[in-house]
Amino acid sequence: MGFRPFDADLSDQVALVTGANSGMGKETARELVRMGSSVVLGCRSRERGEAAAAEIRETTERGSVHVIQIDLASLASVRAFASEFSERFPKLDVLVNNAAASLRVREVTPDGFEAHWATNVLGPHLLTTLLLPALERSGDGRIVTVSTVAAGGLDLSDTQYERRRFTGVAAYRASKQASRMLTWALADRLKGTRVTANALNPGYVLTDLTLSAGGPVKLLVRLTRFAAQSPLDGADTAIWLAASPAVQGATGKFWNKRRKARCRFRDPSAVQEVASLVERQLAEISRPTRRPESPGGRSGTRS
Repeated sequence: MGFRPFDADLSDQVALVTGANSGMGKETARELVRMGSSVVLGCRSRERGEAAAAEIRETTERGSVHVIQIDLASLASVRAFASEFSERFPKLDVLVNNAAASLRVREVTPDGFEAHWATNVLGPHLLTTLLLPALERSGDGRIVTVSTVAAGGLDLSDTQYERRRFTGVAAYRASKQASRMLTWALADRLKGTRVTANALNPGYVLTDLTLSAGGPVKLLVRLTRFAAQSPLDGADTAIWLAASPAVQGATGKFWNKRRKARCRFRDPSAVQEVASLVERQLAEISRPTRRPESPGGRSGTRS
């Protein structure tokens, strides 16, 4: 099941899509602009973000496109982004946490965290938290987090892979499990407000992330690429959750092809444990005790 176009009037809305310079993020942003929204592209590369914005403007007649630079692996960058966003926009109606890292080797960020964990977990969580006041001001704010059915393998005793053997696939899967569990914690935290939080599986899409895979995964991608969806097809559920009136008020759900799907990461105590750990880790950056390790060389992709 591929992309199914629908119309909604988003002419008074502001949306933010991270990782929007390519792939599913760009297609999500394009559709929200087409429906009239003012869309902010949150991109690590300002140059690539401006190129994507120019392309979207050429292919849409409504809405508007803006670019603000953000590197989700850097908590200082996340804070700077949130500050600039708040200065430029009075509210936020839709936040699509789409950006992600998929690397072949272990890297450590300047903040001292393993790069998958920093980019896919800590950065998005901090960004969402900082933008909650703007989402609440919208009246019906929506938080949409792109996950995967392949999520799993989370070990809270070693989220940084300091003791275990590191593989990029394992670190990616674990980070996506954590982000999904943080979505459930956020949905619970937001009870009593009109802000919703949902996660989704985009399906198998050939993006920069999948094409950059190495080892056995690279071989699997080559053998199965004929069955892959286009980025627009993969973005279908994210676009629907961001804009469709049909899901207004729905929260704390995991979606696949616009349908509610089962999620095995629902244990309340485990969800709270993940949320508490992430909050402690974010608090650590204000203490001069962590010492970042030198990256061993970059290989892989971040959107």
